[in-house]
Amino acid sequence: MDSQTEQNPWVIRSDFSDTAKWEHICKLISAPQGEDEFFAHVQYVNDSKYQGHSPQDLVLSLPDTYRHEFCFVVDQECVQKQEHPLLVIGFYPSDDESFGRLPRDTPPSDILTFRALPSQIQGIENNLSIANMDYEDFSDSVDGDGIFRGFS
Repeated sequence: MDSQTEQNPWVIRSDFSDTAKWEHICKLISAPQGEDEFFAHVQYVNDSKYQGHSPQDLVLSLPDTYRHEFCFVVDQECVQKQEHPLLVIGFYPSDDESFGRLPRDTPPSDILTFRALPSQIQGIENNLSIANMDYEDFSDSVDGDGIFRGFS
């Protein structure tokens, strides 16, 4: 893995029930999106130490070198549902003093989640990575079932 890939936000596998579906979901995320064929710049993490972790446990177990305040998770719901909605975990500081904290120092109150279709991961990742949009721009735009399918 090159150093650029190591700096990308993670797509973490926490469900190990179906390797073929994991690979399929990764391909959906990796596919170019839109007319301009933008790509999601992510690192796929296929490590059983994350199996079955809750959002809080995932955030607290991220390495100290993880430099993003969000990650994506292929969990049981993602694998089992036909649309494969990934869990999007945001753990942005709620106060200015907490910026730059390590993931393991994140209080539970700062850990937020919503779900997003694989085709939307590119837009979420690209915009959050450059601070073009905030986590809430996406989480506040989910459908009634809690899944972000794009902006209307």
